[in-house]
Amino acid sequence: MSEEALADLEGVQMSERDGPALKVLPVVVCREERLEEAQLASFIEGLKGGLGPEVQLLDSSLARSIADLEAFPAAAAEADAILIYKPHLGLGDCVLKVAEQGKPLIIFGGEGRVRLALDALEYLYPRAGAETWVAVDYQDIAFRLRLLAAKKRLANTRLLILNADYPHWERWICRVSGGAEAIRARLGLELEYLPSAELIKRWEAIDGARAASLAESWRAGAERVLESTDEDLRVVARLYLAMRDLLAEKEAQGLTMAYGDDPLPVPCLAYMALRDEGLPAACEADILSLLAMVMVHHLLGKPSFMGNIFVDLQDGTITLSHCVAPRRMAGYLSPPLPYTLRDQHWGKAPGSVSAFVELEPGREVTICRLSGDLRSMLLARGKILDCRDLPGYCRMAVRIKLDGSARELAHRTSGNHHVMIYGDHRVELGELNRLLGIQTIEL
Repeated sequence: MSEEALADLEGVQMSERDGPALKVLPVVVCREERLEEAQLASFIEGLKGGLGPEVQLLDSSLARSIADLEAFPAAAAEADAILIYKPHLGLGDCVLKVAEQGKPLIIFGGEGRVRLALDALEYLYPRAGAETWVAVDYQDIAFRLRLLAAKKRLANTRLLILNADYPHWERWICRVSGGAEAIRARLGLELEYLPSAELIKRWEAIDGARAASLAESWRAGAERVLESTDEDLRVVARLYLAMRDLLAEKEAQGLTMAYGDDPLPVPCLAYMALRDEGLPAACEADILSLLAMVMVHHLLGKPSFMGNIFVDLQDGTITLSHCVAPRRMAGYLSPPLPYTLRDQHWGKAPGSVSAFVELEPGREVTICRLSGDLRSMLLARGKILDCRDLPGYCRMAVRIKLDGSARELAHRTSGNHHVMIYGDHRVELGELNRLLGIQTIEL
């Protein structure tokens, strides 16, 4: 990891490069004669206790009657979402006035007092939909705001497509029905294309001492070094630094790269470092995997592994196999797993370095894949049985026992590459999908 990356890592789960925080306006709907300052203070304290840095609370508004909301549209203009706290029945006209602003809405009646929130919901019928949420407790509020924050950050994400002038890149983007326009419409994010000549120029211009220092830190940090030479490490270190510089310059939050017949190395080791730093990087110019990795990053604050899928019908397991695994799968601030430096499985070429990282047996994982029309995402839960470096495979072969049927996964999924995250995150991803208009297919 470079010195710049180390400086960025502290607090990587919420950084400026990930986009702006979600601005939330609390609105207290309560009759004056029932207004208790201690109760309202307790509400704000309880609210603050569960929120992460991805959420910014605006100054709260008070609605004791419809007259108090005369200037409310101006107050709500800055907000991304509105939280109604309604600790008693009635004042339906105030609830309607708040909802008229068209913002995502959370309704809360107090910890465990769901009937008060549901009463407020009745005033909104039939207008209430996916953008309206009844919170049972503060945990519910924090959960929903995390989803809305992830959606906002997706809409403020820029992804780089490197070597986008290679003909085979077009085959990948064409696998997304509607291409970049459909991606923008569904997720809100932008793609920026860079031709191979620009990337090669940047790569060649990287200062040699800067690359050598990074290469030496990679070598020194490895548990073992097998085929990789010092020159291999310097070559791929230059590529990593060129990518890091481009991401900073373009204010982008992730990338993928098409491979071709040019002097650039295969970016496996560079991708490992980027993913650990909170910068999703997808192999083989696979835009669908990159989109899923970005969703995971913004929602869960974790890197992910992607790979080819193999199904063993005899024991009902699947294997995900590729040459890039993050070392911080448990979270960006978790202790990094050890790694062994190897050459990349395609063959010996300058800079063809990958790293074998033994992902931990027994870990619960979630497997996901977006469909090419961006209308559905497959979700499955499983447990890692083992992780091996097998001859004839990519460097990482992660064998997983699914809760569901491996045969059914093969029947219901939409392609080869799948993304894997530590932990059972089907609920969070399913709810984010619902916000984005994506159907969840759960095994």
